[in-house]
Amino acid sequence: MPIYPQTEPFFSEMLDVGQGHQLHIERVGRQGGEPVIFLHGGPGSSINANHRRYFDPEYFDVVLFDQRGCGKSLPRGGTANNTLAHLVSDIHVIKKHLRIEREWTVFGGSWGSALALAYAFEYPNEVKELVLRGVFLGSESEVSWFTDGLRRFIPEAHQKFIEGIDGNVVATYHSWLQSEESTIAIDAANRWSDFEVAAMGIGGAPKSGGSTRRDHLSELARSRVHLHYLINNCFLEDGELLRKAVAIDAPTVIIQGGQDMICPPFAAAKLHERMPASELKIIPDGGHAAWGTGVADALVLEMDRIKNNLG
Repeated sequence: MPIYPQTEPFFSEMLDVGQGHQLHIERVGRQGGEPVIFLHGGPGSSINANHRRYFDPEYFDVVLFDQRGCGKSLPRGGTANNTLAHLVSDIHVIKKHLRIEREWTVFGGSWGSALALAYAFEYPNEVKELVLRGVFLGSESEVSWFTDGLRRFIPEAHQKFIEGIDGNVVATYHSWLQSEESTIAIDAANRWSDFEVAAMGIGGAPKSGGSTRRDHLSELARSRVHLHYLINNCFLEDGELLRKAVAIDAPTVIIQGGQDMICPPFAAAKLHERMPASELKIIPDGGHAAWGTGVADALVLEMDRIKNNLG
């Protein structure tokens, strides 16, 4: 396994980006090394210790942060002043705040790949290279695939997922999560998470949850941000990122699990078509979960390639 050993941040802080939001930021590796920004998935998820292990700590200077409303950022689960445009601006603000003047590699997985593309379009002079994993483009068809299409593969889990819903799944869950009755909101968050776990398990991907004790407040915060983005179409026009991708000329590598059922390979293939200079690497037995799979190995090898090329 090429995964690097666990490493601790040499720097962390809460950065006030205004509009009521503070972002948890950490920095690992070698200060002044080759800069990388890590963009986590979701929307609504957070960074974790394993995310640091894709990068050689003797060479890279890696910035990781919890996006608005996510993880340790405040307010927890906050959706006001929380849009794609805000997140893109936050990346720019973080770079300036940390006084990183060089172009950096932008490393994003799942929702993080959509955010990476939006950032690269808005700030092309700040991006040296894109490394994308499990591509998600924020389209209506991708969301519909998750809420409806997966019933073909996990019918029992899907039946539990849509129980009590007569109408739009995303709108209903969004409504439940906003309920003033905590039992309704927490139950909705747990049901959404259970379906995600079931979807991640298709094809034998590593599962999480089960006997693990739940942090209901964290689940609720994560789900509220997640559904806030989905109910607003991720603050994108349908097909917007594909149209913008044509103008992105930064070298781009796409690592895609061939058995990814949450973000199926068709999105990665479409993106690759729109970016002729990009390279698409399909990991045949890889799912959506990167950690503990060949997808994680491929990501580490890709970052090692960047390291070796830059010398």
